[in-house]
Amino acid sequence: MHFFKALGLAAAVAAALPLQAQEAFPKRPVTIVVPYSAGGVTDIFARSVGLKLGALWGQPVVVDNRAGAGTIIGTQYVSRAPADGYTLLFTSYAFTSNPELRKNLPYSATAFRPVALLGSSHNILLVTNRLKGKSLAELLALAKTKQGGLTLASSGPGSSPHIGAELFAQQAGIPYTHVPYKGQGPSMLDLTAGVVDGMFDGMSSYAQVQHGAVAAVAIAAPQRHPAAPEIPTFRELGMDLVSGSWFGLLAPAGTPDAVVARINADMRQVLKDAELKAQIAKTGLQVTTSTPEAFGQFLAQESAKLHRLIQQGAKIDIN
Repeated sequence: MHFFKALGLAAAVAAALPLQAQEAFPKRPVTIVVPYSAGGVTDIFARSVGLKLGALWGQPVVVDNRAGAGTIIGTQYVSRAPADGYTLLFTSYAFTSNPELRKNLPYSATAFRPVALLGSSHNILLVTNRLKGKSLAELLALAKTKQGGLTLASSGPGSSPHIGAELFAQQAGIPYTHVPYKGQGPSMLDLTAGVVDGMFDGMSSYAQVQHGAVAAVAIAAPQRHPAAPEIPTFRELGMDLVSGSWFGLLAPAGTPDAVVARINADMRQVLKDAELKAQIAKTGLQVTTSTPEAFGQFLAQESAKLHRLIQQGAKIDIN
């Protein structure tokens, strides 16, 4: 059985458990480990949630940034933490991509159980203003005539923008050249300068569109983003492309069902907070909620999507 499917089945128990038995948690400070650097969207999301959870619980919630090695350092740390709910992992896309793309991970993917899906961010196809044609049809025509196809940047090999570009090229049946950078900042600089043709990136780059630095072609989301209603979806333009990142909370495997259910229920409560929603909206992310079971099923789907992409010939080498 695929490990993400197993996560979903294990989560079903926690989702169905009555909450009466969960009142004892937490009795001391809780640590939320973020395997990314401070200041990014994942970190901002985790800190916003941690502040509200701390107020609800009457206990400090400490956000601990343990970045490095493509999130492996922080993820490994939580995999070895006591399974008592007091050390949690607030992570995103790399959690499902690393087991598919990296060899010899220093932790077992089954060392975790899902707690809650918290948010999503879908990728926008951005293009440089130096291109004459900026519609999807014009881009596809250019890709078929240009040497090497379109040049599409990303924030790094195996990143969500990189996978978005691979999915796009595969579905459109066009050649493209991947140009990886060390982070979103350098890739955006070269996009605005016209060094590369385009890039997939999240709504955090929408400000660049608003300022006229780059142009937006389409968003890889099921529906238009409420903060950018003028950007059409790929589906509207005839391509069934949905791609982006997600944000969620996981606990070490073996964490008691009652504790997982309690954290999930309290997380649902704080995500209704108007102030928190306003803070998250500024980052371009969309808040969502789920049961542990539904989050486990979602992780399985994300893993399967990437697995199929690789089987169909995508070359994504990050080792």
